[in-house]
Amino acid sequence: MSWGTTRRVGTRHGGSRADQAPLWSRLSWEAWAAVGVTALFIAITCWWLAADDGMPYGDAAEHLYNAFYFHDQLAHGDLLGPFSYRSVYPPLTSFVGGLAIFFGPRTTATPIVAQNLLYASLLAFGCYRVAQLSYGALAGLLAVVFALGSPLIAEQFHVFMLDPPEAALVAVTAWLLLSSERLRRVDLAAAAGLVTGLGIVTKQTFPLYVAGLLAVLLLRERGWRNGRGLGAYLLVALVVAAPWFLAHAGELGAIARNASANGTVPPLARPPVVSLENLEWYGWALANSTLFLPLLLFALTGVVWAVVDVVRRTRPLGWTPELLGGLGLAWVAITLMPHHDLRYTIPLVPYLAVLGTAWIPRLAVPWRHAAIGCLAAATVAATLGATFGVGSKRPEPLPAVQEAPDGVGVPPLHTLTLQAGSNYMVSGPRHGDDVLPLLKALRADGVTEVLWIPQQAPPWSRDFNIRGLLAYARVARLHVHSGAIDLSHLEAREALLLRGRGRRYAGAPACERLPDGTGVWVQVGGQTVCPRHR
Repeated sequence: MSWGTTRRVGTRHGGSRADQAPLWSRLSWEAWAAVGVTALFIAITCWWLAADDGMPYGDAAEHLYNAFYFHDQLAHGDLLGPFSYRSVYPPLTSFVGGLAIFFGPRTTATPIVAQNLLYASLLAFGCYRVAQLSYGALAGLLAVVFALGSPLIAEQFHVFMLDPPEAALVAVTAWLLLSSERLRRVDLAAAAGLVTGLGIVTKQTFPLYVAGLLAVLLLRERGWRNGRGLGAYLLVALVVAAPWFLAHAGELGAIARNASANGTVPPLARPPVVSLENLEWYGWALANSTLFLPLLLFALTGVVWAVVDVVRRTRPLGWTPELLGGLGLAWVAITLMPHHDLRYTIPLVPYLAVLGTAWIPRLAVPWRHAAIGCLAAATVAATLGATFGVGSKRPEPLPAVQEAPDGVGVPPLHTLTLQAGSNYMVSGPRHGDDVLPLLKALRADGVTEVLWIPQQAPPWSRDFNIRGLLAYARVARLHVHSGAIDLSHLEAREALLLRGRGRRYAGAPACERLPDGTGVWVQVGGQTVCPRHR
């Protein structure tokens, strides 16, 4: 029954044939379809990564750098290096990416593929199981389609970020908590605590997205009386998460400043807490980035339907109050947090996906088929924009770096997006950037240190930016020059990258031509050359 199979035939030796059959044969067609949707999602991401050679930028470049840095620490036997690395971000996602490099090529795509294989699968699994437990197998399949078809989810799985893994662990935590029978099953409560602890060392905001579900779980039907399960949940979560925070107590101030409306956060990313602008901010984020209008309408329909069910009690409520509690408290928490970012809506997607599709199986057959068709059309349109860049493009610079004029992570306000060919960080694959192969060729020629002029690599440039260059240098095993640059005393092991708009520099053509038309020249030992291994 738990997988959507309904028929069980007894046998002479007890049990049932369904119990004795292999797991794959017990899966319903809805479960198999969910597996197929997930596999297709990961396959499309792999194609995207093979077709894209754009330089990473913003936080995605920083997290990629950390993944390769952690890998190098582990490769040299420093097993505690990732744990002690000073950063305002917990280490789990970059640690997973660093481990993946041991099993794949040393390219920027390897950690991203690993993130898809692990976290996209967990997101789909968690959404399916929560919806299937609450509303049936068909609702589980539709929740997977909704979650993986959301434009910001699809886009963020093309880069190396923390929010999609956080959303995946929210989904799995919700499934384990609901499966624990209000924490009566201590083993499942402890497993939920383990995933919660891992979620906290993925991103510090994780508790905001499961606290509401846990609170309603405890308040309904005297769930608070299951003290052993609650204790196991909290204890395991604390044991997993506390060591990193204790070791990084000195960075807690910087973490708090990131969540506050400090002076570096532009006004559009920190609306007054008591204001209509603040109340509606994340609504615009859902409408214009996380979901776009068609999927937002599905989500609103599902939430209204669920609230009506709870108020009228016209049918068994199941886990609907818990899901509404998880979504509602998380929404209030991120709204009250002074620093806003559209990415903070990504961990809401498991709740939105489940509630936003739970009402569809309850429709009469013709209307049900029509709703499923509209859901499929909405997710296909969102995927075309997020993955292939089909649709209108938004003006640059993209709001993915701190230096963007409107502020990092600020969605378009006071508008509604039906479909778009660009969203937050990336859309269709970019072509023409061969800076990483250039750096690898320099390393093969004996260069060990690389430097560039900071003004030529501004953070907001997608084609040639400081964070992307730092990540590329780490991938190519090159040290980055520190201190002042003396162009008249470059050594043979040092390579200076120069970026310009001319056709030639010092009589030499550019080693690489960037998508924006600018060229990249290389000076090694005072001479303008291109590496022999190119």
